Amino acid sequence: MTGTAFAAILLLLAGTFLNVPVAVILAIVVLLLEIVRAVWTRYGLERVVYRRHLERDRITWGEEIATTIEVWNRKSLPLAWLRAEDEASQGVTIRERPLVIGGRGGRVLRNAWTLAPHERVTRHFHVSAERRGVYELGPVRLSVGDLFAREAASEDRAKIDRFLVRPRTVPTTALHRRDTWGGQDRARAGLTEDPSRFAGVREYAPGDPIRRIHPRASARLGRPVVKRFEPSRDREVLLAVDVQIAAGPIWESPADSDEVEALFVVAASLARSLALERAAFGLAAAGYHGAESRFAHLPVSEAPGQLERVFDLLARLSSHPSAPFDRLLGMITRVVRPGTTVVVLTARDPSSYLAWLRRLERAGCRVVVVACGPNGPTDAGRARQAGLVARAARLDGPWRTAAGVAVGG
Repeated sequence: MTGTAFAAILLLLAGTFLNVPVAVILAIVVLLLEIVRAVWTRYGLERVVYRRHLERDRITWGEEIATTIEVWNRKSLPLAWLRAEDEASQGVTIRERPLVIGGRGGRVLRNAWTLAPHERVTRHFHVSAERRGVYELGPVRLSVGDLFAREAASEDRAKIDRFLVRPRTVPTTALHRRDTWGGQDRARAGLTEDPSRFAGVREYAPGDPIRRIHPRASARLGRPVVKRFEPSRDREVLLAVDVQIAAGPIWESPADSDEVEALFVVAASLARSLALERAAFGLAAAGYHGAESRFAHLPVSEAPGQLERVFDLLARLSSHPSAPFDRLLGMITRVVRPGTTVVVLTARDPSSYLAWLRRLERAGCRVVVVACGPNGPTDAGRARQAGLVARAARLDGPWRTAAGVAVGG
């Protein structure tokens, strides 16, 4: 029993005892209001179905996710109003309506309905985000009003929909990697083995070139066998993204998110270019990505879906570094295979970790520095002075509207 109902009962008893009709009538009205409120408090949200459905769980920046929100009053009790407040991550946008500040101080998508008994209503929205990242819709807070539009009950439902927004990609100039075998330039596509890396023999198959037959092994085995070679690792590329955009300790790194977003657009565009060349590629970065490790590492692979996995990892990466970039290079030195091309994408002066890049080259890797910052040509020049291959890359406009990436010398 509420305090108001208890006071109404006391007023009713006092009015009856003192023979005050106005007090009796007032007490009866208050009791009726409290009874109505109690009914909607007890049954208002019972058998109310709330569904939120996102057609996709990942998009590229600039796209939208078609979303439906459905409410269904599956009982005979009408609802004067039903309000739903879906919590939304910072950066989520809804095309049809702006987000508002909810009762808990966060941004919410607010909807309200008046529902007759057994009525079902569906609304359609289009969800997007201001930049790449991992976003959530939910949980939802449902509130219901009685016949007199007073809030009668509310509850939270832990329904959370999570979606990824990948960085946008734009056409890019190829890096013109010199894929070599034994010091000679080779074709960019078609050939996949390195004749300088003998890996054994296999059975002869019709169509094999005669010059591939291993004469001594064939004579010893009594049947023709051909030479087998290891795949060329010159077509294995690891993109190492330097999330830090200014020199100094990582905790002093400025939160210039637009500069970081431009860097990720370049990284995603180069990854797509490598996929079109049918090269094996991977990604490494010192950024928070929703896992316990401070390093994000996707091993080099040419398996189907590798480009989508790279895009997903770029979407999850934070805009702030999780560790110094030279520590990431140390990890790469331990895990990367000799012969792999390591493409370093950076928006700052690489002088602080040039020693680690030279160590990578001594370990048998080929290093290419791609300077993407506002001083790209100067930063690339410093890398060349250290004996490294370097390129300057720059979007031809802001990352939201750029039409391409120019990779120069």
